[in-house]
This record gives sequence, C-alpha cells and structure tokens, in this order.
Amino acid sequence: RGLPLRIIVGSPSTLMYLSEERPDRACRPSRDQGRHWSCSNFSIPSPGHDCDSHWNSYFIGLRGLHDGASSKGHLKYDVNQYLRRSINTTSSSILSKDIRDRWATKDVRFLFGSQDTVHCNVGACNRRCEAMLTGKNRLQRGLNFMSYLQRLFPGSEPVWSTYNGGHSAGLAYASRHFTEWAFEDFEVVGETGGETGGEVEEPASPDGEADGEAEEPASPDG
Repeated sequence: RGLPLRIIVGSPSTLMYLSEERPDRACRPSRDQGRHWSCSNFSIPSPGHDCDSHWNSYFIGLRGLHDGASSKGHLKYDVNQYLRRSINTTSSSILSKDIRDRWATKDVRFLFGSQDTVHCNVGACNRRCEAMLTGKNRLQRGLNFMSYLQRLFPGSEPVWSTYNGGHSAGLAYASRHFTEWAFEDFEVVGETGGETGGEVEEPASPDGEADGEAEEPASPDG
C-alpha cells in the first residue's frame, strides 16, 4: 500500500478543473462575496465566452494533456510522460476519467485566507482568460472549486478551512487546521475523500496581515 500521503493546498492562483464545466457567470462577481460564498451553477462556456475555445486547456483544464503536444522539458510534456507510466492511453476521455477516479481516492485538503480577496486584475493571481472563468480572486476561486468538487463527486465533501487573513503563508501555517492536518490528525481516507469539509474561521496572528493584502507580491502565474 505504500505510505499515506496528504496534500494541503494553500489558496492557489489557479485550480485545475477535471471536466469541461466552469462556474456560471453569476458565480464570478467582481465584488467579493466573502468566505461564506458558494456556487451552485456550472456549465460549459458558450462560444464567445470560452476564451477562444481554450477555456479547458491544460493547466486550467485537461485538454491537450493526453498527447503531451509540447516540446521536451515543457511542463505539459513532462506531466504527460509521467501519466503514461500508469495510464497508457492517447484517448483524452479515458485519461480524464482515470484522473477523476484517482482524485476521488486522494487525501487533498484546502486552506484559504478569508480575506484573500484582492482582484486578480491587479496582479494578485493569474489573469489569463481561462483562469478568470473560475473566479475573480483567490478566495472566490477556491470556494467555487469546493462547490465544483461536490458536484463532480456526489455524496462526498471536500475538506477545507479558512484562516483570518489575506494571502499569507505565515498565517496559513499558524492556523489550527494546518497544524492538525500536517502534524496531528493523520489518517488514511477512503474513496470519497474522507471527513466532512467546511470552513472554520481562525484567529489572526498578531504579526500577520488581516486586510487582504499579500504578505509578499504575488506572481500573476503563482
């Protein structure tokens, strides 16, 4: 069986969707809606709103990953070669299904800053068209993705939490849930992703930000 592996994802700039659906426009308001936000409507982007048909291209989606159509040393090429070691197929539908099936067996947890709400257009996160279809700031993108995972895997709950602050690694690492997940509560989860998810607000660190500003300048592609 090998060693159990837990992955803790901290308020990323982009998240890879495992199907062609994306949050509807109503789930991507420019004005921040806070940490209680959720999205209930997902659909395939319509022509004219699909980033010139690139909305599902790797690394926001899975399109193109099956053939590794990039030069050696490119990330997409390297990921394709890695996948082929265990999923030997050139079919995009088979690869996508296998990736979804494997995701459902993994222990992946998410941690978001409750005030990580700086609009991506000012450089706080990836501004590419494909990324903007998933949300307008890091918190919104993360919460939309939690709703998406619930839709993609009916009956399961993604495991996630928030801490009180902006885009700060220090506050994330100091949060109670990170400490529990990384050092204390380590269990092998089942096929549906394990324990019930849900956010819990964490107290702010005295020396960390709580105003939504980044502790360090965020790369647009970070």
